[in-house]
Amino acid sequence: MSSEFSNQYLRLRAQRLAESTREFLARGKSVVRCEHCQLAVFACICPWRPELEARCEFVLLMHRNEVFKPTNTGRLIAELLPQQTHVFCWSRTEPAQELLDLLGDPRRRCVIVFPSDANETGSKQRGLVTELPDDGKITTFVLLDGTWKQSGRMFHLSRWLEEIPCVVLPEALVRGYAVRKSHQEHYLSTAEAAGLCLEMAGEVRAASALQDYFELFNLHYLATRGAVAPVIGELHERMAAYKKS
Repeated sequence: MSSEFSNQYLRLRAQRLAESTREFLARGKSVVRCEHCQLAVFACICPWRPELEARCEFVLLMHRNEVFKPTNTGRLIAELLPQQTHVFCWSRTEPAQELLDLLGDPRRRCVIVFPSDANETGSKQRGLVTELPDDGKITTFVLLDGTWKQSGRMFHLSRWLEEIPCVVLPEALVRGYAVRKSHQEHYLSTAEAAGLCLEMAGEVRAASALQDYFELFNLHYLATRGAVAPVIGELHERMAAYKKS
């Protein structure tokens, strides 16, 4: 990672901005935003952002439209776990060689995080992982970051992902998690899915921090939309404690 950027999401965003031929105009384009967290300057969450570590790692495959969205939650993973999060823009036919090398690394156990029911038709061809053995390999969770429709296309159209099994997140974890409301109860935001992955991998502290950071992001995003200062409370105290410990 270049020392110019504190995480790989920021590096990818800078690349996409340099390549873009037109300006991306998000909702509330008149808002003066923090360059790092993309929230309004008055609702910036950067002061409460800890930098953590984990034994497992993440590969964040972002749909090109997600890179600029201030509502994107995949970047929260890169912010909290910058050394364990690899970020790439998804391509159906031309994935980055660095990405292919990472996915093919024999030192890693790569698994795709995707709802199991969306994978039923391909489950015979694709392995399903229900447990993570302690065999010395680096468990590497592959997250498809886009809308539900985009993620489905990314999953089904990426021939270069076909040899990678899908991880089945424990039902007890899914039921006990603060799942975003949806027409499918097991649908999670990218950050929520990563939190479950961390719990499955035994990274309880990192999982709790990411869940709290996701909640903090939502609180400050609503403040940004409402053009009001966020109320500082217990959640902020918990995030500050992660930074000290």
